[in-house]
Amino acid sequence: DETIYLEGDTISSVWFVKRGTVVLSRAGEDGVEHPHAVRGPGTFVGLEALVQPTYADTARTTEPSVLCGISHAAVDAWFGPRGTPARMALEVTLATGCAAPPRAAAADGTSVQRVARWLLGREDDDHHVPRTVMASLLGMVPETLSRALARLGRDGAIHVDRKHVAIRDRDALAQHAR
Repeated sequence: DETIYLEGDTISSVWFVKRGTVVLSRAGEDGVEHPHAVRGPGTFVGLEALVQPTYADTARTTEPSVLCGISHAAVDAWFGPRGTPARMALEVTLATGCAAPPRAAAADGTSVQRVARWLLGREDDDHHVPRTVMASLLGMVPETLSRALARLGRDGAIHVDRKHVAIRDRDALAQHAR
C-alpha cells in the first residue's frame, strides 16, 4: 500500500489511475478514517483541486498500481476557462462531493446479496480491495464479509484467496445479488 495524498493536505496534483486500485477514505465524526470509495483504472483521484485548496480524502493504493500525475495548474488549464457550462457543471458536482460527508453503507439485503451486488458493480472481475476496506464500504464487519465471500466461493460464483476476489461466474453472482 502506498499513500498518494492525505486528507487536508494542500493540493499539488491530480492523478489518473492507469492500473491498480485506489481507496479513498475520510475521517468521520469519530475521528477515525473510513473508506468510502474505490477508484480503478480509467478514473481520476484528486479532482477536488478544481474547487478547493486541500484534498477532501486520503488516497491509498491497495496493490501495485500505475498512476499518472498532473500538476494542479496544468489540470486547471486542461479543463479550460472557468465559467463555461461544462466547467461549471463539473465544479458544482465536485464541490457537492467534497462538502457532503461520505454516505454510510445501507443494509439493503443479506450480506451475500450486498457483496454480490458490489462485485457486479465493479468494472474489473479481479478485485484487489482489502477485506477490511470492502467490509467497511458494505457496512459490515470483516467476519460477516468473510462468510459471505465463502458462500459465494462455495457456490462457484467467485474465487477467493487471501489477497483478491475474482469473479468466476457472473450469472451465478447475479443470482445471489437478487
